[in-house]
Amino acid sequence: MSRTTDVAVVGAGAYGLSVALWLRRRSSDLSVTVLDRGEFAANETGRCGAGFRVQWGTVGNTRLCLESLPDFESFAETYGHPDGVEFKQDGYVILAHTPAQLDQLRRNVALQNGLGIDSVLVDRDAIARLAPALALDGVLGGSFYGRDGSLSPFRVLDGYQRAARRAGVDVRHGVEVLSIAPLGDGFTLATSRGALAAGRVVVATDTRIPALLAPLGIDIPVQPYPNQAFVTEPLAPFLGPCVVSFQHEMFVNQTPRGSVVVVASDRERPLRSDFAPTSDLFPRAAARAIDLLPHLGSARLLRSWGGLYSRTPDMQAVIGETAVAGLFVALSGAKGLMTSPAAGRRLAALIDGEAPPDWFAQLSPARFAGGTLDPEPAIV
Repeated sequence: MSRTTDVAVVGAGAYGLSVALWLRRRSSDLSVTVLDRGEFAANETGRCGAGFRVQWGTVGNTRLCLESLPDFESFAETYGHPDGVEFKQDGYVILAHTPAQLDQLRRNVALQNGLGIDSVLVDRDAIARLAPALALDGVLGGSFYGRDGSLSPFRVLDGYQRAARRAGVDVRHGVEVLSIAPLGDGFTLATSRGALAAGRVVVATDTRIPALLAPLGIDIPVQPYPNQAFVTEPLAPFLGPCVVSFQHEMFVNQTPRGSVVVVASDRERPLRSDFAPTSDLFPRAAARAIDLLPHLGSARLLRSWGGLYSRTPDMQAVIGETAVAGLFVALSGAKGLMTSPAAGRRLAALIDGEAPPDWFAQLSPARFAGGTLDPEPAIV
């Protein structure tokens, strides 16, 4: 492999490819190399539920999604990907089953409205009109935003990677970064294919970030939280908006092809870094899914897979320069696909020397050193 690069990006998921692309779009004379230990779409981005929403409860998460939305709506043109990303834009319904959940949605909508998003609180009757197939037992109300939706993570990654390579980024799969060490005014990366010298480094491997940065004395508080997803055979259209139910601990969406995707979490499951699907969660998750959507009771399952949420103390992204000058992190906080356009563009600007806006600066890893965190409340 080549011996030197201006910027090395570790991780070819949505965050890694996005920042690499935007670095080259800002500075065409900058050499950028992306290294990923796996094959294309083999890690967290390729295992996500593929939802997109701006309905969050913190400024950082909401702004990242709001700034990313136009990219997805115009992905074919912005990224030179004529097939698009299967952006189904029928909105998101977020359900409240308790007064506390409804109060939180009310606060979230107020925050979103303050940022120019016309999301609304909805009652049971409105939810029944938006998603007649839902079983609404115990539902007190919810929130809705019509520009939310879903998209194909594989098409997004393909679009990023093709655009990055056209822009001159060197993307290399099957190259594992084993360690990072300062070297002069830059860094040396020990990899499974030899050493690489880099002027600056971006680590965008989410739950695996601590393994690379802890030897440098850098503590990025992230834990791997396993979830599980399953998809049904294609069904006749019956569910328009994506649905989030905190009570059921799940996200549900019927894709443009008719299949229903269910992503289930479980607060009782232990933290672990193994994302293989497990037999214990599926029966319970399937029962919860059928309780929410009775249509699924007779649907046949096509496949199931496991994934990892990158769980930070406040469930927001960690993006910015570490205490080691020239070493940056791009950690999604379980929202890499949906926030990647804005995260990559903003981080590229920061690396290029542009001062970030206050809301983006507050996503820096320095926030964990002291002060009060702003926890994201709208997490399944």
